Amino acid sequence: MVATLVKMRWVLTLNALRGSTWALVGTVLGGAAALGGLGALTVGALALGRLGDPQTVSVVLGSLGALLVLCWILLPLLATGLDSSLDPRAVAAWTAPSRRLAQGLLVAGACGASGAATAVVCLLPTLTWLVSGQFLAALLALACAPAALATCVVVSRVVVVWTGISGSRRGQERVALVATVAYLVACLVPTVLGRFLSTSDGVLVGLRTAGQVVSLSPLGWAFAAPGLAATGAPLAGAALALGAWLVPVLLLRPWERVVTRVMTTPSRGSGRSRTYAVPTPEDPGSAGASTPVVLPWSRRLSRFLPGPACAVAARSMRYWRTDPRYLVMAVSAVMLPVFFVVGAAMGWAQAISEAEGLSVSLAAGQAPGLFLMAAPALALMMGWTVHNDLGGDSTALWSHLSAGLPGRQDLLGRAVGALSWQAPVVLVAAVGLCWWTGRWDAAASLVGACLALHGCSLGWSCLASVLMPYETNAPGESPLVSRTSGTIVITALAQTLGVLVILLAAAPVLGVALGAVLSGASPWWGWLVLVVGALWGAGSVAAGTTLGGRRLDRRGSEILTTIRSWPRHSQET
Repeated sequence: MVATLVKMRWVLTLNALRGSTWALVGTVLGGAAALGGLGALTVGALALGRLGDPQTVSVVLGSLGALLVLCWILLPLLATGLDSSLDPRAVAAWTAPSRRLAQGLLVAGACGASGAATAVVCLLPTLTWLVSGQFLAALLALACAPAALATCVVVSRVVVVWTGISGSRRGQERVALVATVAYLVACLVPTVLGRFLSTSDGVLVGLRTAGQVVSLSPLGWAFAAPGLAATGAPLAGAALALGAWLVPVLLLRPWERVVTRVMTTPSRGSGRSRTYAVPTPEDPGSAGASTPVVLPWSRRLSRFLPGPACAVAARSMRYWRTDPRYLVMAVSAVMLPVFFVVGAAMGWAQAISEAEGLSVSLAAGQAPGLFLMAAPALALMMGWTVHNDLGGDSTALWSHLSAGLPGRQDLLGRAVGALSWQAPVVLVAAVGLCWWTGRWDAAASLVGACLALHGCSLGWSCLASVLMPYETNAPGESPLVSRTSGTIVITALAQTLGVLVILLAAAPVLGVALGAVLSGASPWWGWLVLVVGALWGAGSVAAGTTLGGRRLDRRGSEILTTIRSWPRHSQET
């Protein structure tokens, strides 16, 4: 049965590649990138072995090994359904649950491309310890390599499949969201952390302690055991190596129970149904106190917006609160600019300070003024999140088209729904950065620049969603499920073009704001930038929704046809 499952996995994979040219191209490019990454890791393993400090090598290998196991848990959660051939549900109609089936699914999971790459990575600690001259540790690392691979596969399968049967669709979406956030943090923290290490010796000591704790967790036992042998504790290393082998063995029984439960338990619905009431204009309280009202924010926004735009805005606000795709975009829009800009600004400030013989302080009121750049970057990224909002609706866009909803009010409602949470976040970030850097004199100019940039970003996003819709995840999918229709290049081009257009549109206000901050001009200049920036942003949103609305009125059916051609979107209604 094991050989049959392995063969079935590769037959299904090859058939999928034959059926899609773009999937084949993406696989080739991904394989080339994986080979390049393995080459870089090999070079890093050799360099780490030449350090000559067994304690440092042990901490680095143990913590990175635990991170490898964690990635095996998180990445499948982010791409739910990416490898459904290994899901026990896929074979439930052909065979009964058994121990041989459970073991065969694990072996098939380890025999894929990701398993082969992980096997190579698990062998790299052997190379590191050989280069460092620790032959006993190298022998122990070689013995622990299969245990490390087995731990990755077993832990991943148990967690991923168990989360798929333990709750409703809403619970699975929350799991995917949490996993996405954890993955973003894991990717971004090392980039920024390196900038801060040179500012405080305590940070470095704390990182070393944290690395030791992580490496001694069950996830890192297979990678930490050789380090103990190299640092003068061979018995402890042998005990940890035995524990590394016991982890996958002890998880076999839980995995068998999970397989049995998946194959014998009927699938559940997506959640409980709810009854909604629509209050009448004559009696706003007719819905009753205990019955929820459909889109309550629509009534609250009716004082400022036309009725159709209110409904779209209220629905958009609900999406931002409940749809995992929108939640992931919101988290990414907040985290990416803050991490990258603050990290780059920290490195720049550190270089300038070292040249002048000074030190960089991160205390409140003393942080580098370059940190202020994070607020405009945040405004740009947050406004850009709605640049493919029509595609996010999938084929449900037909409800707007069939109802004759004017395009301008459609896009205006989407912009207001995004503004409802983005504007407060941008303002809080701008004020917080002024407090952190002590540059209260730049507060008005900074807020004005953020308002102009955010308005331009929202305006262009409304227009771009009509002009350049591209494939996105279908409703109900995991937020980061992979797409195979070859739209990655188109997405990159659209986003690059969008950022350039937004910066050009906001350049007049940004230039004046930058000049006011750098020159220390009169405070009145800052207040002038604030007023002009608010008007500039509002005008940009109005222009974007008007122009985009006209285009949407003319080519709405064409956009809907394009959306229906995307994989997994044709079934959405």
